[in-house]
Amino acid sequence: MDHVTAWLATHLPHPLAALLPSLGVLVVGALLISLVQRSLDRALRRAHRHVHISEETVRVLRKTSAVALWIVLALILLRLWGINVDGIWTTIASVLAVVGVGLLAVWTMASNITATLFIWIWRPYNLGQQIEILPDGIKGRAVDRSLMFTTIQEADGSTLMIPNNLFFQRIIRRSPNGAPTDSVRPDPSERT
Repeated sequence: MDHVTAWLATHLPHPLAALLPSLGVLVVGALLISLVQRSLDRALRRAHRHVHISEETVRVLRKTSAVALWIVLALILLRLWGINVDGIWTTIASVLAVVGVGLLAVWTMASNITATLFIWIWRPYNLGQQIEILPDGIKGRAVDRSLMFTTIQEADGSTLMIPNNLFFQRIIRRSPNGAPTDSVRPDPSERT
């Protein structure tokens, strides 16, 4: 390998010879990222088929992993160029630690975000579907979902923002085919 490096140093213009290691790391890193992404895509497709993970969750996991891998490659390239990335690693670790402590300190926020992940995976309701939260009697169409809240539009047009963790603490009645929740209630006279 030293012979190749020596030959390249004597036969290539200086700026190009200086860029070769970086280009090599970039190409190899991009290939590795591509392989990891393909493997992850296959695993996520299997999970989507067998465990019924929603398409939205699959998309979020793909994007998050791609961004993380490219950030790692960028930090490796910066290190190769002689830039001290210890401060960057420290900053990333510090930010993650502060976020982690902050989320744990505010348990409702953490439980809502966790509930959102579970909603993406298990889908107790779909956007656009008529739902009712029992025993509270909150009824309406689920029109939006964020990390913290689900927005429900009631029949009169008003909207309610329900914390996502409530969907795992209450009974949820889902209407088939978007029908109003009243139409799925059994007739009291039919009970025996």
